[in-house]
Amino acid sequence: MAHPVAPFVSIHHVEVYEPIFPFLGTLDSLRLLVKAMQTEPSSFLQQSICYQPNHKLSFSVSLGYSVQVYPRIVSPRELQRAERTFRAWNELDLEAEFDINTRPSPSICDQPFLFFLEDIHVDERSGLTVSTYNRHYAIDDVKKQEFCWSQIFPPDEVDKIRVSNKPLDWHWYLVKSSRNSFPFKKKTD
Repeated sequence: MAHPVAPFVSIHHVEVYEPIFPFLGTLDSLRLLVKAMQTEPSSFLQQSICYQPNHKLSFSVSLGYSVQVYPRIVSPRELQRAERTFRAWNELDLEAEFDINTRPSPSICDQPFLFFLEDIHVDERSGLTVSTYNRHYAIDDVKKQEFCWSQIFPPDEVDKIRVSNKPLDWHWYLVKSSRNSFPFKKKTD
């Protein structure tokens, strides 16, 4: 899950849930998450959305955590709402149980293919942050059982996704302007 604007704050009750990364144990998952946070603190868990229109694929990248590949074009408005992949402590699955705006999980055939972080580092030559994500095949197996396999994204052709991005400046949120770039003339009396 990624949020496009809000910063990462904390994780609670990690001992109760399965590891953050399905390929690792709980402690190693936390170490990898901390490595991602230290490598790219300004973009950590921030969502990027991109499309591959020729193959009708939508990508939701949560830097330092996961890449979701949807076998259809999904609007940014829909992707920006967090998918409800969690449940309230009282075991109810009602939207009103949460203070955040979530969307229900799509049907099994419309669920994304999942890739989880394997490694992240800064490339010394280019200065880019490079992260590698491994495919998690659990959802693929369920899709096969339901006979909803996507011909667009075949099972054995993509095992890893590599994401390169330019780190944000520490002052990315400041508006840059100069006197000469102001588009309107000043009113003179």
